[in-house]
Amino acid sequence: TAYHESGHAIVALFTEAAMPVHKATIMPRGSALGMVTQIPDKDETSVSKEQLLAKLDVCMGGRVAEEMIFGENKVTTGARSDLQQATSLARHMVAECGMSSAVGPIYISDIRSQSPQMQKEIDREVVTLLKDAEARVRTLLQRRVKELDQLAKALVERETLNQVQIKTLLGLKQEEAPGGIKEDLPAPPGDNGSSEDQLDAAEKPEEAKQASL
Repeated sequence: TAYHESGHAIVALFTEAAMPVHKATIMPRGSALGMVTQIPDKDETSVSKEQLLAKLDVCMGGRVAEEMIFGENKVTTGARSDLQQATSLARHMVAECGMSSAVGPIYISDIRSQSPQMQKEIDREVVTLLKDAEARVRTLLQRRVKELDQLAKALVERETLNQVQIKTLLGLKQEEAPGGIKEDLPAPPGDNGSSEDQLDAAEKPEEAKQASL
């Protein structure tokens, strides 16, 4: 679970156009064994193809992380809801948003009403989007395996980490918060004190303000 949720979070952190990570937790909630919460930093009335592709990548992050760390035969069923969400999103992009050059600029409200050939073409494009996302995520996580390990271990120890704590742990600078107010973060691990000290400091409002998301 820790590596699964860390996979989602690392992909979100290092993928351009992905929504900001608000919180990562491995505390069970309902049927979910853990969760990474993302909240947009501003209201959006429309979403670009780049943003939708980023969502696909984040969906794939958990499963790919499990496969990388534990092996293909150790991948769990925890990725079921991720795959369901990713498949629905990819189908939405292809059949309703005209985001496939092969299918073309068309809106299809009921795929089952289409010809068998069109249905196969839509399915083919959906699978292509999903496999492309998986490949991008695997490349990203292979480059960021150190950060993946750091975050997974921190989640095992603390169960829940907020945005400030995650960025502090990974030595990432906090960008400007909404409204142009810069956040004051503790120094990254290695600059002053242990990573545990830095995470503790990130929890204290007087020492580090959390973004208003």
